[in-house]
Amino acid sequence: MAYNEKQGVIYLAALSNNTLEIVDLQNKKAIRSVKSLRQPVDVEYVSNADLVFVACLGDGLCRAFNTNTFKEETSFRFDNNVSLVRYNPAFQMLYIGYGEGAIALIDANTLKYKTTMKLPAHSEAIALDDKAGVMFVNLPKTHEIGVVELKNNSITRSFPLTNTAENYPLAFDPTNKRLLVGCRKPAKLVVINSENGDRIADVNIDGDVNVLYYDEARKQIYATCGDGYLHVIKQEVKEIKQQHKEPKTTAAPQNKTTAKSGAKKTKTTKQTPKKPATQATQPQYRTVIQDSYTSVARIFTGNGARTSLYIPALQQLVVAVPATAGKDARLLIYQVK
Repeated sequence: MAYNEKQGVIYLAALSNNTLEIVDLQNKKAIRSVKSLRQPVDVEYVSNADLVFVACLGDGLCRAFNTNTFKEETSFRFDNNVSLVRYNPAFQMLYIGYGEGAIALIDANTLKYKTTMKLPAHSEAIALDDKAGVMFVNLPKTHEIGVVELKNNSITRSFPLTNTAENYPLAFDPTNKRLLVGCRKPAKLVVINSENGDRIADVNIDGDVNVLYYDEARKQIYATCGDGYLHVIKQEVKEIKQQHKEPKTTAAPQNKTTAKSGAKKTKTTKQTPKKPATQATQPQYRTVIQDSYTSVARIFTGNGARTSLYIPALQQLVVAVPATAGKDARLLIYQVK
């Protein structure tokens, strides 16, 4: 899902209907449907171009529609498995994940293809650290998170995920440099230091996690799971001063000389110079972040309700619930606290 703040509407890729649904959020009703899409799985809105991009798994197309007329302005064709489209306003770049391990870069202003990032496996989600110029990529097939340097658009290292698999959704805490990884086997939220890959915490969640959001203002994480639950996880961060311990040094052994056999020993006295008085060194401290994560709410949403959208400007979390026997598809709107 994606939100158009200018028009107050949500765009929803409806995979089962092969449509793009447009929902008036204020009046809480569907107002338009773009049909004849082949397995739409992801959607992104680019405000400066007034375009909505739809990634279609069925035909390898990422299609761009005008948000006023819904005329198709352009499209980008790839080999297969087009399942990810994300916009980075800081770099004015559109990222389209496809194939067995590639992300295409499209200039969001000119809509021209720039280059392609090569990855060791198919990308399921990305998170951007604009200040560091780094992209993090979830790679479930290789059980790792790839780290891409945006200055040369190449993967330089990776963070392996031990004892967990199927790492699909990904979110980022830019202040504390934390990657929030949703894993399905076993069902956990895994917290990782984005600078060195250290594993900070694991939190149990429900199965089939599909979307994660980090709410920086409230220090909360929202996880929507296909098993039918929304999790709210509270982050607590403390900065503590930790004494830096200097490595211990060992004194060099003194050289001992032995007199040769038959040689006359002579007694010598050695004057030991007095050592100057030394001042006690001041202890050195460093600031260390200590963070903990606690599940504070587990809310039933509906079976298969794994797609969601967090809108910080409205302080709302929108969860899409698919149609079931006797019930139409619907959107649940939660006001976050």
